[in-house]
Amino acid sequence: MMNMTIEFTYLNQKASRYTFEQPQLKEWVESQCKGKVLNLFAGKTILEVDETRVDIDPDCPAHHHCDALEFLKNCNGERFDTIILDPPYNQRKAVEKYNNKYFHPFKKIKDQLVTVIKPHARVITLGYDSVGMGKGRGFKKIAICLICHFGDFNDTICLVEERIDGILEDFENESGSDV
Repeated sequence: MMNMTIEFTYLNQKASRYTFEQPQLKEWVESQCKGKVLNLFAGKTILEVDETRVDIDPDCPAHHHCDALEFLKNCNGERFDTIILDPPYNQRKAVEKYNNKYFHPFKKIKDQLVTVIKPHARVITLGYDSVGMGKGRGFKKIAICLICHFGDFNDTICLVEERIDGILEDFENESGSDV
C-alpha cells in the first residue's frame, strides 16, 4: 500500500443548483487553477481565471455550446494547464440540469482529456467520489476538498490531480486502455 500526502480542505457551504454559485467552493477551485483553464460543463458562474468555457446548455455563458466529448475531440491542438470537470454527478442531475443530455460515459471524456493537456497540467474533478483521472492516465492526487452541504444533501468531493512526467505518454500510446 502506498502512502500519499495531499492537501485537505473542509468547507461548510449551502448547496446550490450551479456548483460555483457556492462562494467558498468557487474561491477554492480558483485557487487551484493555474495557467490556461478549460472548464467543461461550465454552468452559469464565470470563474476569475483564464477560462475557456464549454457547456451544452445554450442558456449558460460559454465560449462553446456543445457536448464536452465533441469539444475535446475537436480542439485542433489547443492545450490547457488546468481542466475543470464538473459534470452532473448522477442521472437525476443530468435530467434536471441538461434535459437528459448527459451523454457519454465519463471514462471516455477522461481518456480524451489527455490529448488536450500540457505537461504538469492539473485536472480538478468535482463529484461524489475521489476516483479522478488516476495514475494509469498519468496523474497523482495533490489536493482534496470536501464540502458539507448540510441536511439531506450529499457532500461534494473536489479532487485536484497533477500530470506525472513520462506516464501519460505511455497511456497515449496504448490503444483501448481500460484505465
